[in-house]
Amino acid sequence: MKITDVVIRMAKGASKVKAFAVVTFDNDFTVNAFKVVEGPNGLFVGSPSQRSSDGKFYNTIKIKRDSDINSELSEKVLAKYNECADAAGAGAAGHDHEEDAPPKFEEPA
Repeated sequence: MKITDVVIRMAKGASKVKAFAVVTFDNDFTVNAFKVVEGPNGLFVGSPSQRSSDGKFYNTIKIKRDSDINSELSEKVLAKYNECADAAGAGAAGHDHEEDAPPKFEEPA
């Protein structure tokens, strides 16, 4: 399984969540709501999660930490995030920097 596309939506406001990512695998399988999070050791990619009735957040997907796809996911999402963050700092048009929620699912063409 290979990552074929990454779309970043910058989060607005002061939060540990800096952006959301939509990741497409093999041009067929799209996963919404990965998060770029500012942690104590720098940025990391968090899995999509959902709040349960007990108030805790639970991951809706699980990728083994030592898998090749996890490394590829982190590298590609953080690279795309840095590209978008640099463009936002330069005031570039064409990037959606106003999202404050995970992007909605869009059918692949």
